[in-house]
Amino acid sequence: MLPAPLVLIPAEHVNSNSATGAIAGGVAAGAALLFAAPAIVLVWWRKKKPQDHFFDVPAEEDPEVHLGQLKRFSLRELQVATDNFSNKNILGRGGFGKVYKGRLADGSLVAVKRLKEERTQGGELQFQTEVEMISMAVHRNLLRLRGFCMTPTERLLVYPFMVNGSVASCL
Repeated sequence: MLPAPLVLIPAEHVNSNSATGAIAGGVAAGAALLFAAPAIVLVWWRKKKPQDHFFDVPAEEDPEVHLGQLKRFSLRELQVATDNFSNKNILGRGGFGKVYKGRLADGSLVAVKRLKEERTQGGELQFQTEVEMISMAVHRNLLRLRGFCMTPTERLLVYPFMVNGSVASCL
């Protein structure tokens, strides 16, 4: 068996191909780096920058929260009306909290629903949204929401007092 013949390639032909390959590789690597570097910097900057652009404003110092025609009660008003949420004024209990009977300074009777505290992100905004939705619900068989109270630690809904009790007590 005879060995395969060797083919010799001229040296100047080999060098020009490798030089062209090196230039093409360098241009490709430079272009990739040119596009990748800003993307990497942007991702790093966004992770470093805080995502939350909102800040908490204590509810009693926020006069801008006007939910429709609803009255915004102070916590103190409702504490006085319900005798500091006395057990003797409890009208009922539910999954969302207790309901207290109260008498406002103008003499009107109200039912104050004191919602259980749930610390969730965006809780104030969620509560405001729910209050807006409840206040828009109008039906002859539904109580109209009279007002609300929102503090960093309390969420309360104020309804007119029903002399005959709740619907649940009639069923």
